[in-house]
Amino acid sequence: MSWNILAGPISSISLSGLATAANVYQNTLATVQGSFLGRTGTLGLTVLNVGFDDYGTYAGDGLPDDWQVQYFGENNPAGGAGADPDGDGQNNKFEYTAGLIPTDPNSVFRLRIEPVFAQPTHKNLLFSPRFADRTYIVQFRLSLIAGNWQPLPGTTQADVGLERTVTDLNAVEPEKFYRVEITKP
Repeated sequence: MSWNILAGPISSISLSGLATAANVYQNTLATVQGSFLGRTGTLGLTVLNVGFDDYGTYAGDGLPDDWQVQYFGENNPAGGAGADPDGDGQNNKFEYTAGLIPTDPNSVFRLRIEPVFAQPTHKNLLFSPRFADRTYIVQFRLSLIAGNWQPLPGTTQADVGLERTVTDLNAVEPEKFYRVEITKP
């Protein structure tokens, strides 16, 4: 019996036909050929991606390898979690979490605070983009130096397109700081 690797990420095949696959960042097709007693047969296989964060130099950085390869190709240092290749001040890990395009300097998450007309104790917090497959929690604290970030109580919320408006109905402190925690379940 003899085996040949015709295509795909097969590292080796033993004489008994046990194939060993290379690590892949997405399910990938492979083709092998076996010959025995003058007969030849071809077999198509699918090498499964069994881990989302275990490929090449992207392994173990908390980002899905297929996302990194999509935007940066294979094993590109610009695709690392802490890199900011588009220079927009938001690193790749944040851009993935927020649903942004890491190679476009105009693809950024924005948060702005606006007064509410005739409501001096209210503030509108407008942020975008927002996506249905992510969770957004507006948080606050009264000092940038000390204290823990807390979920903002007493709000209303409205979505228009990719923008969300959260209204703080109790913005009475002389200073109040806000941020948006984004998670992708």
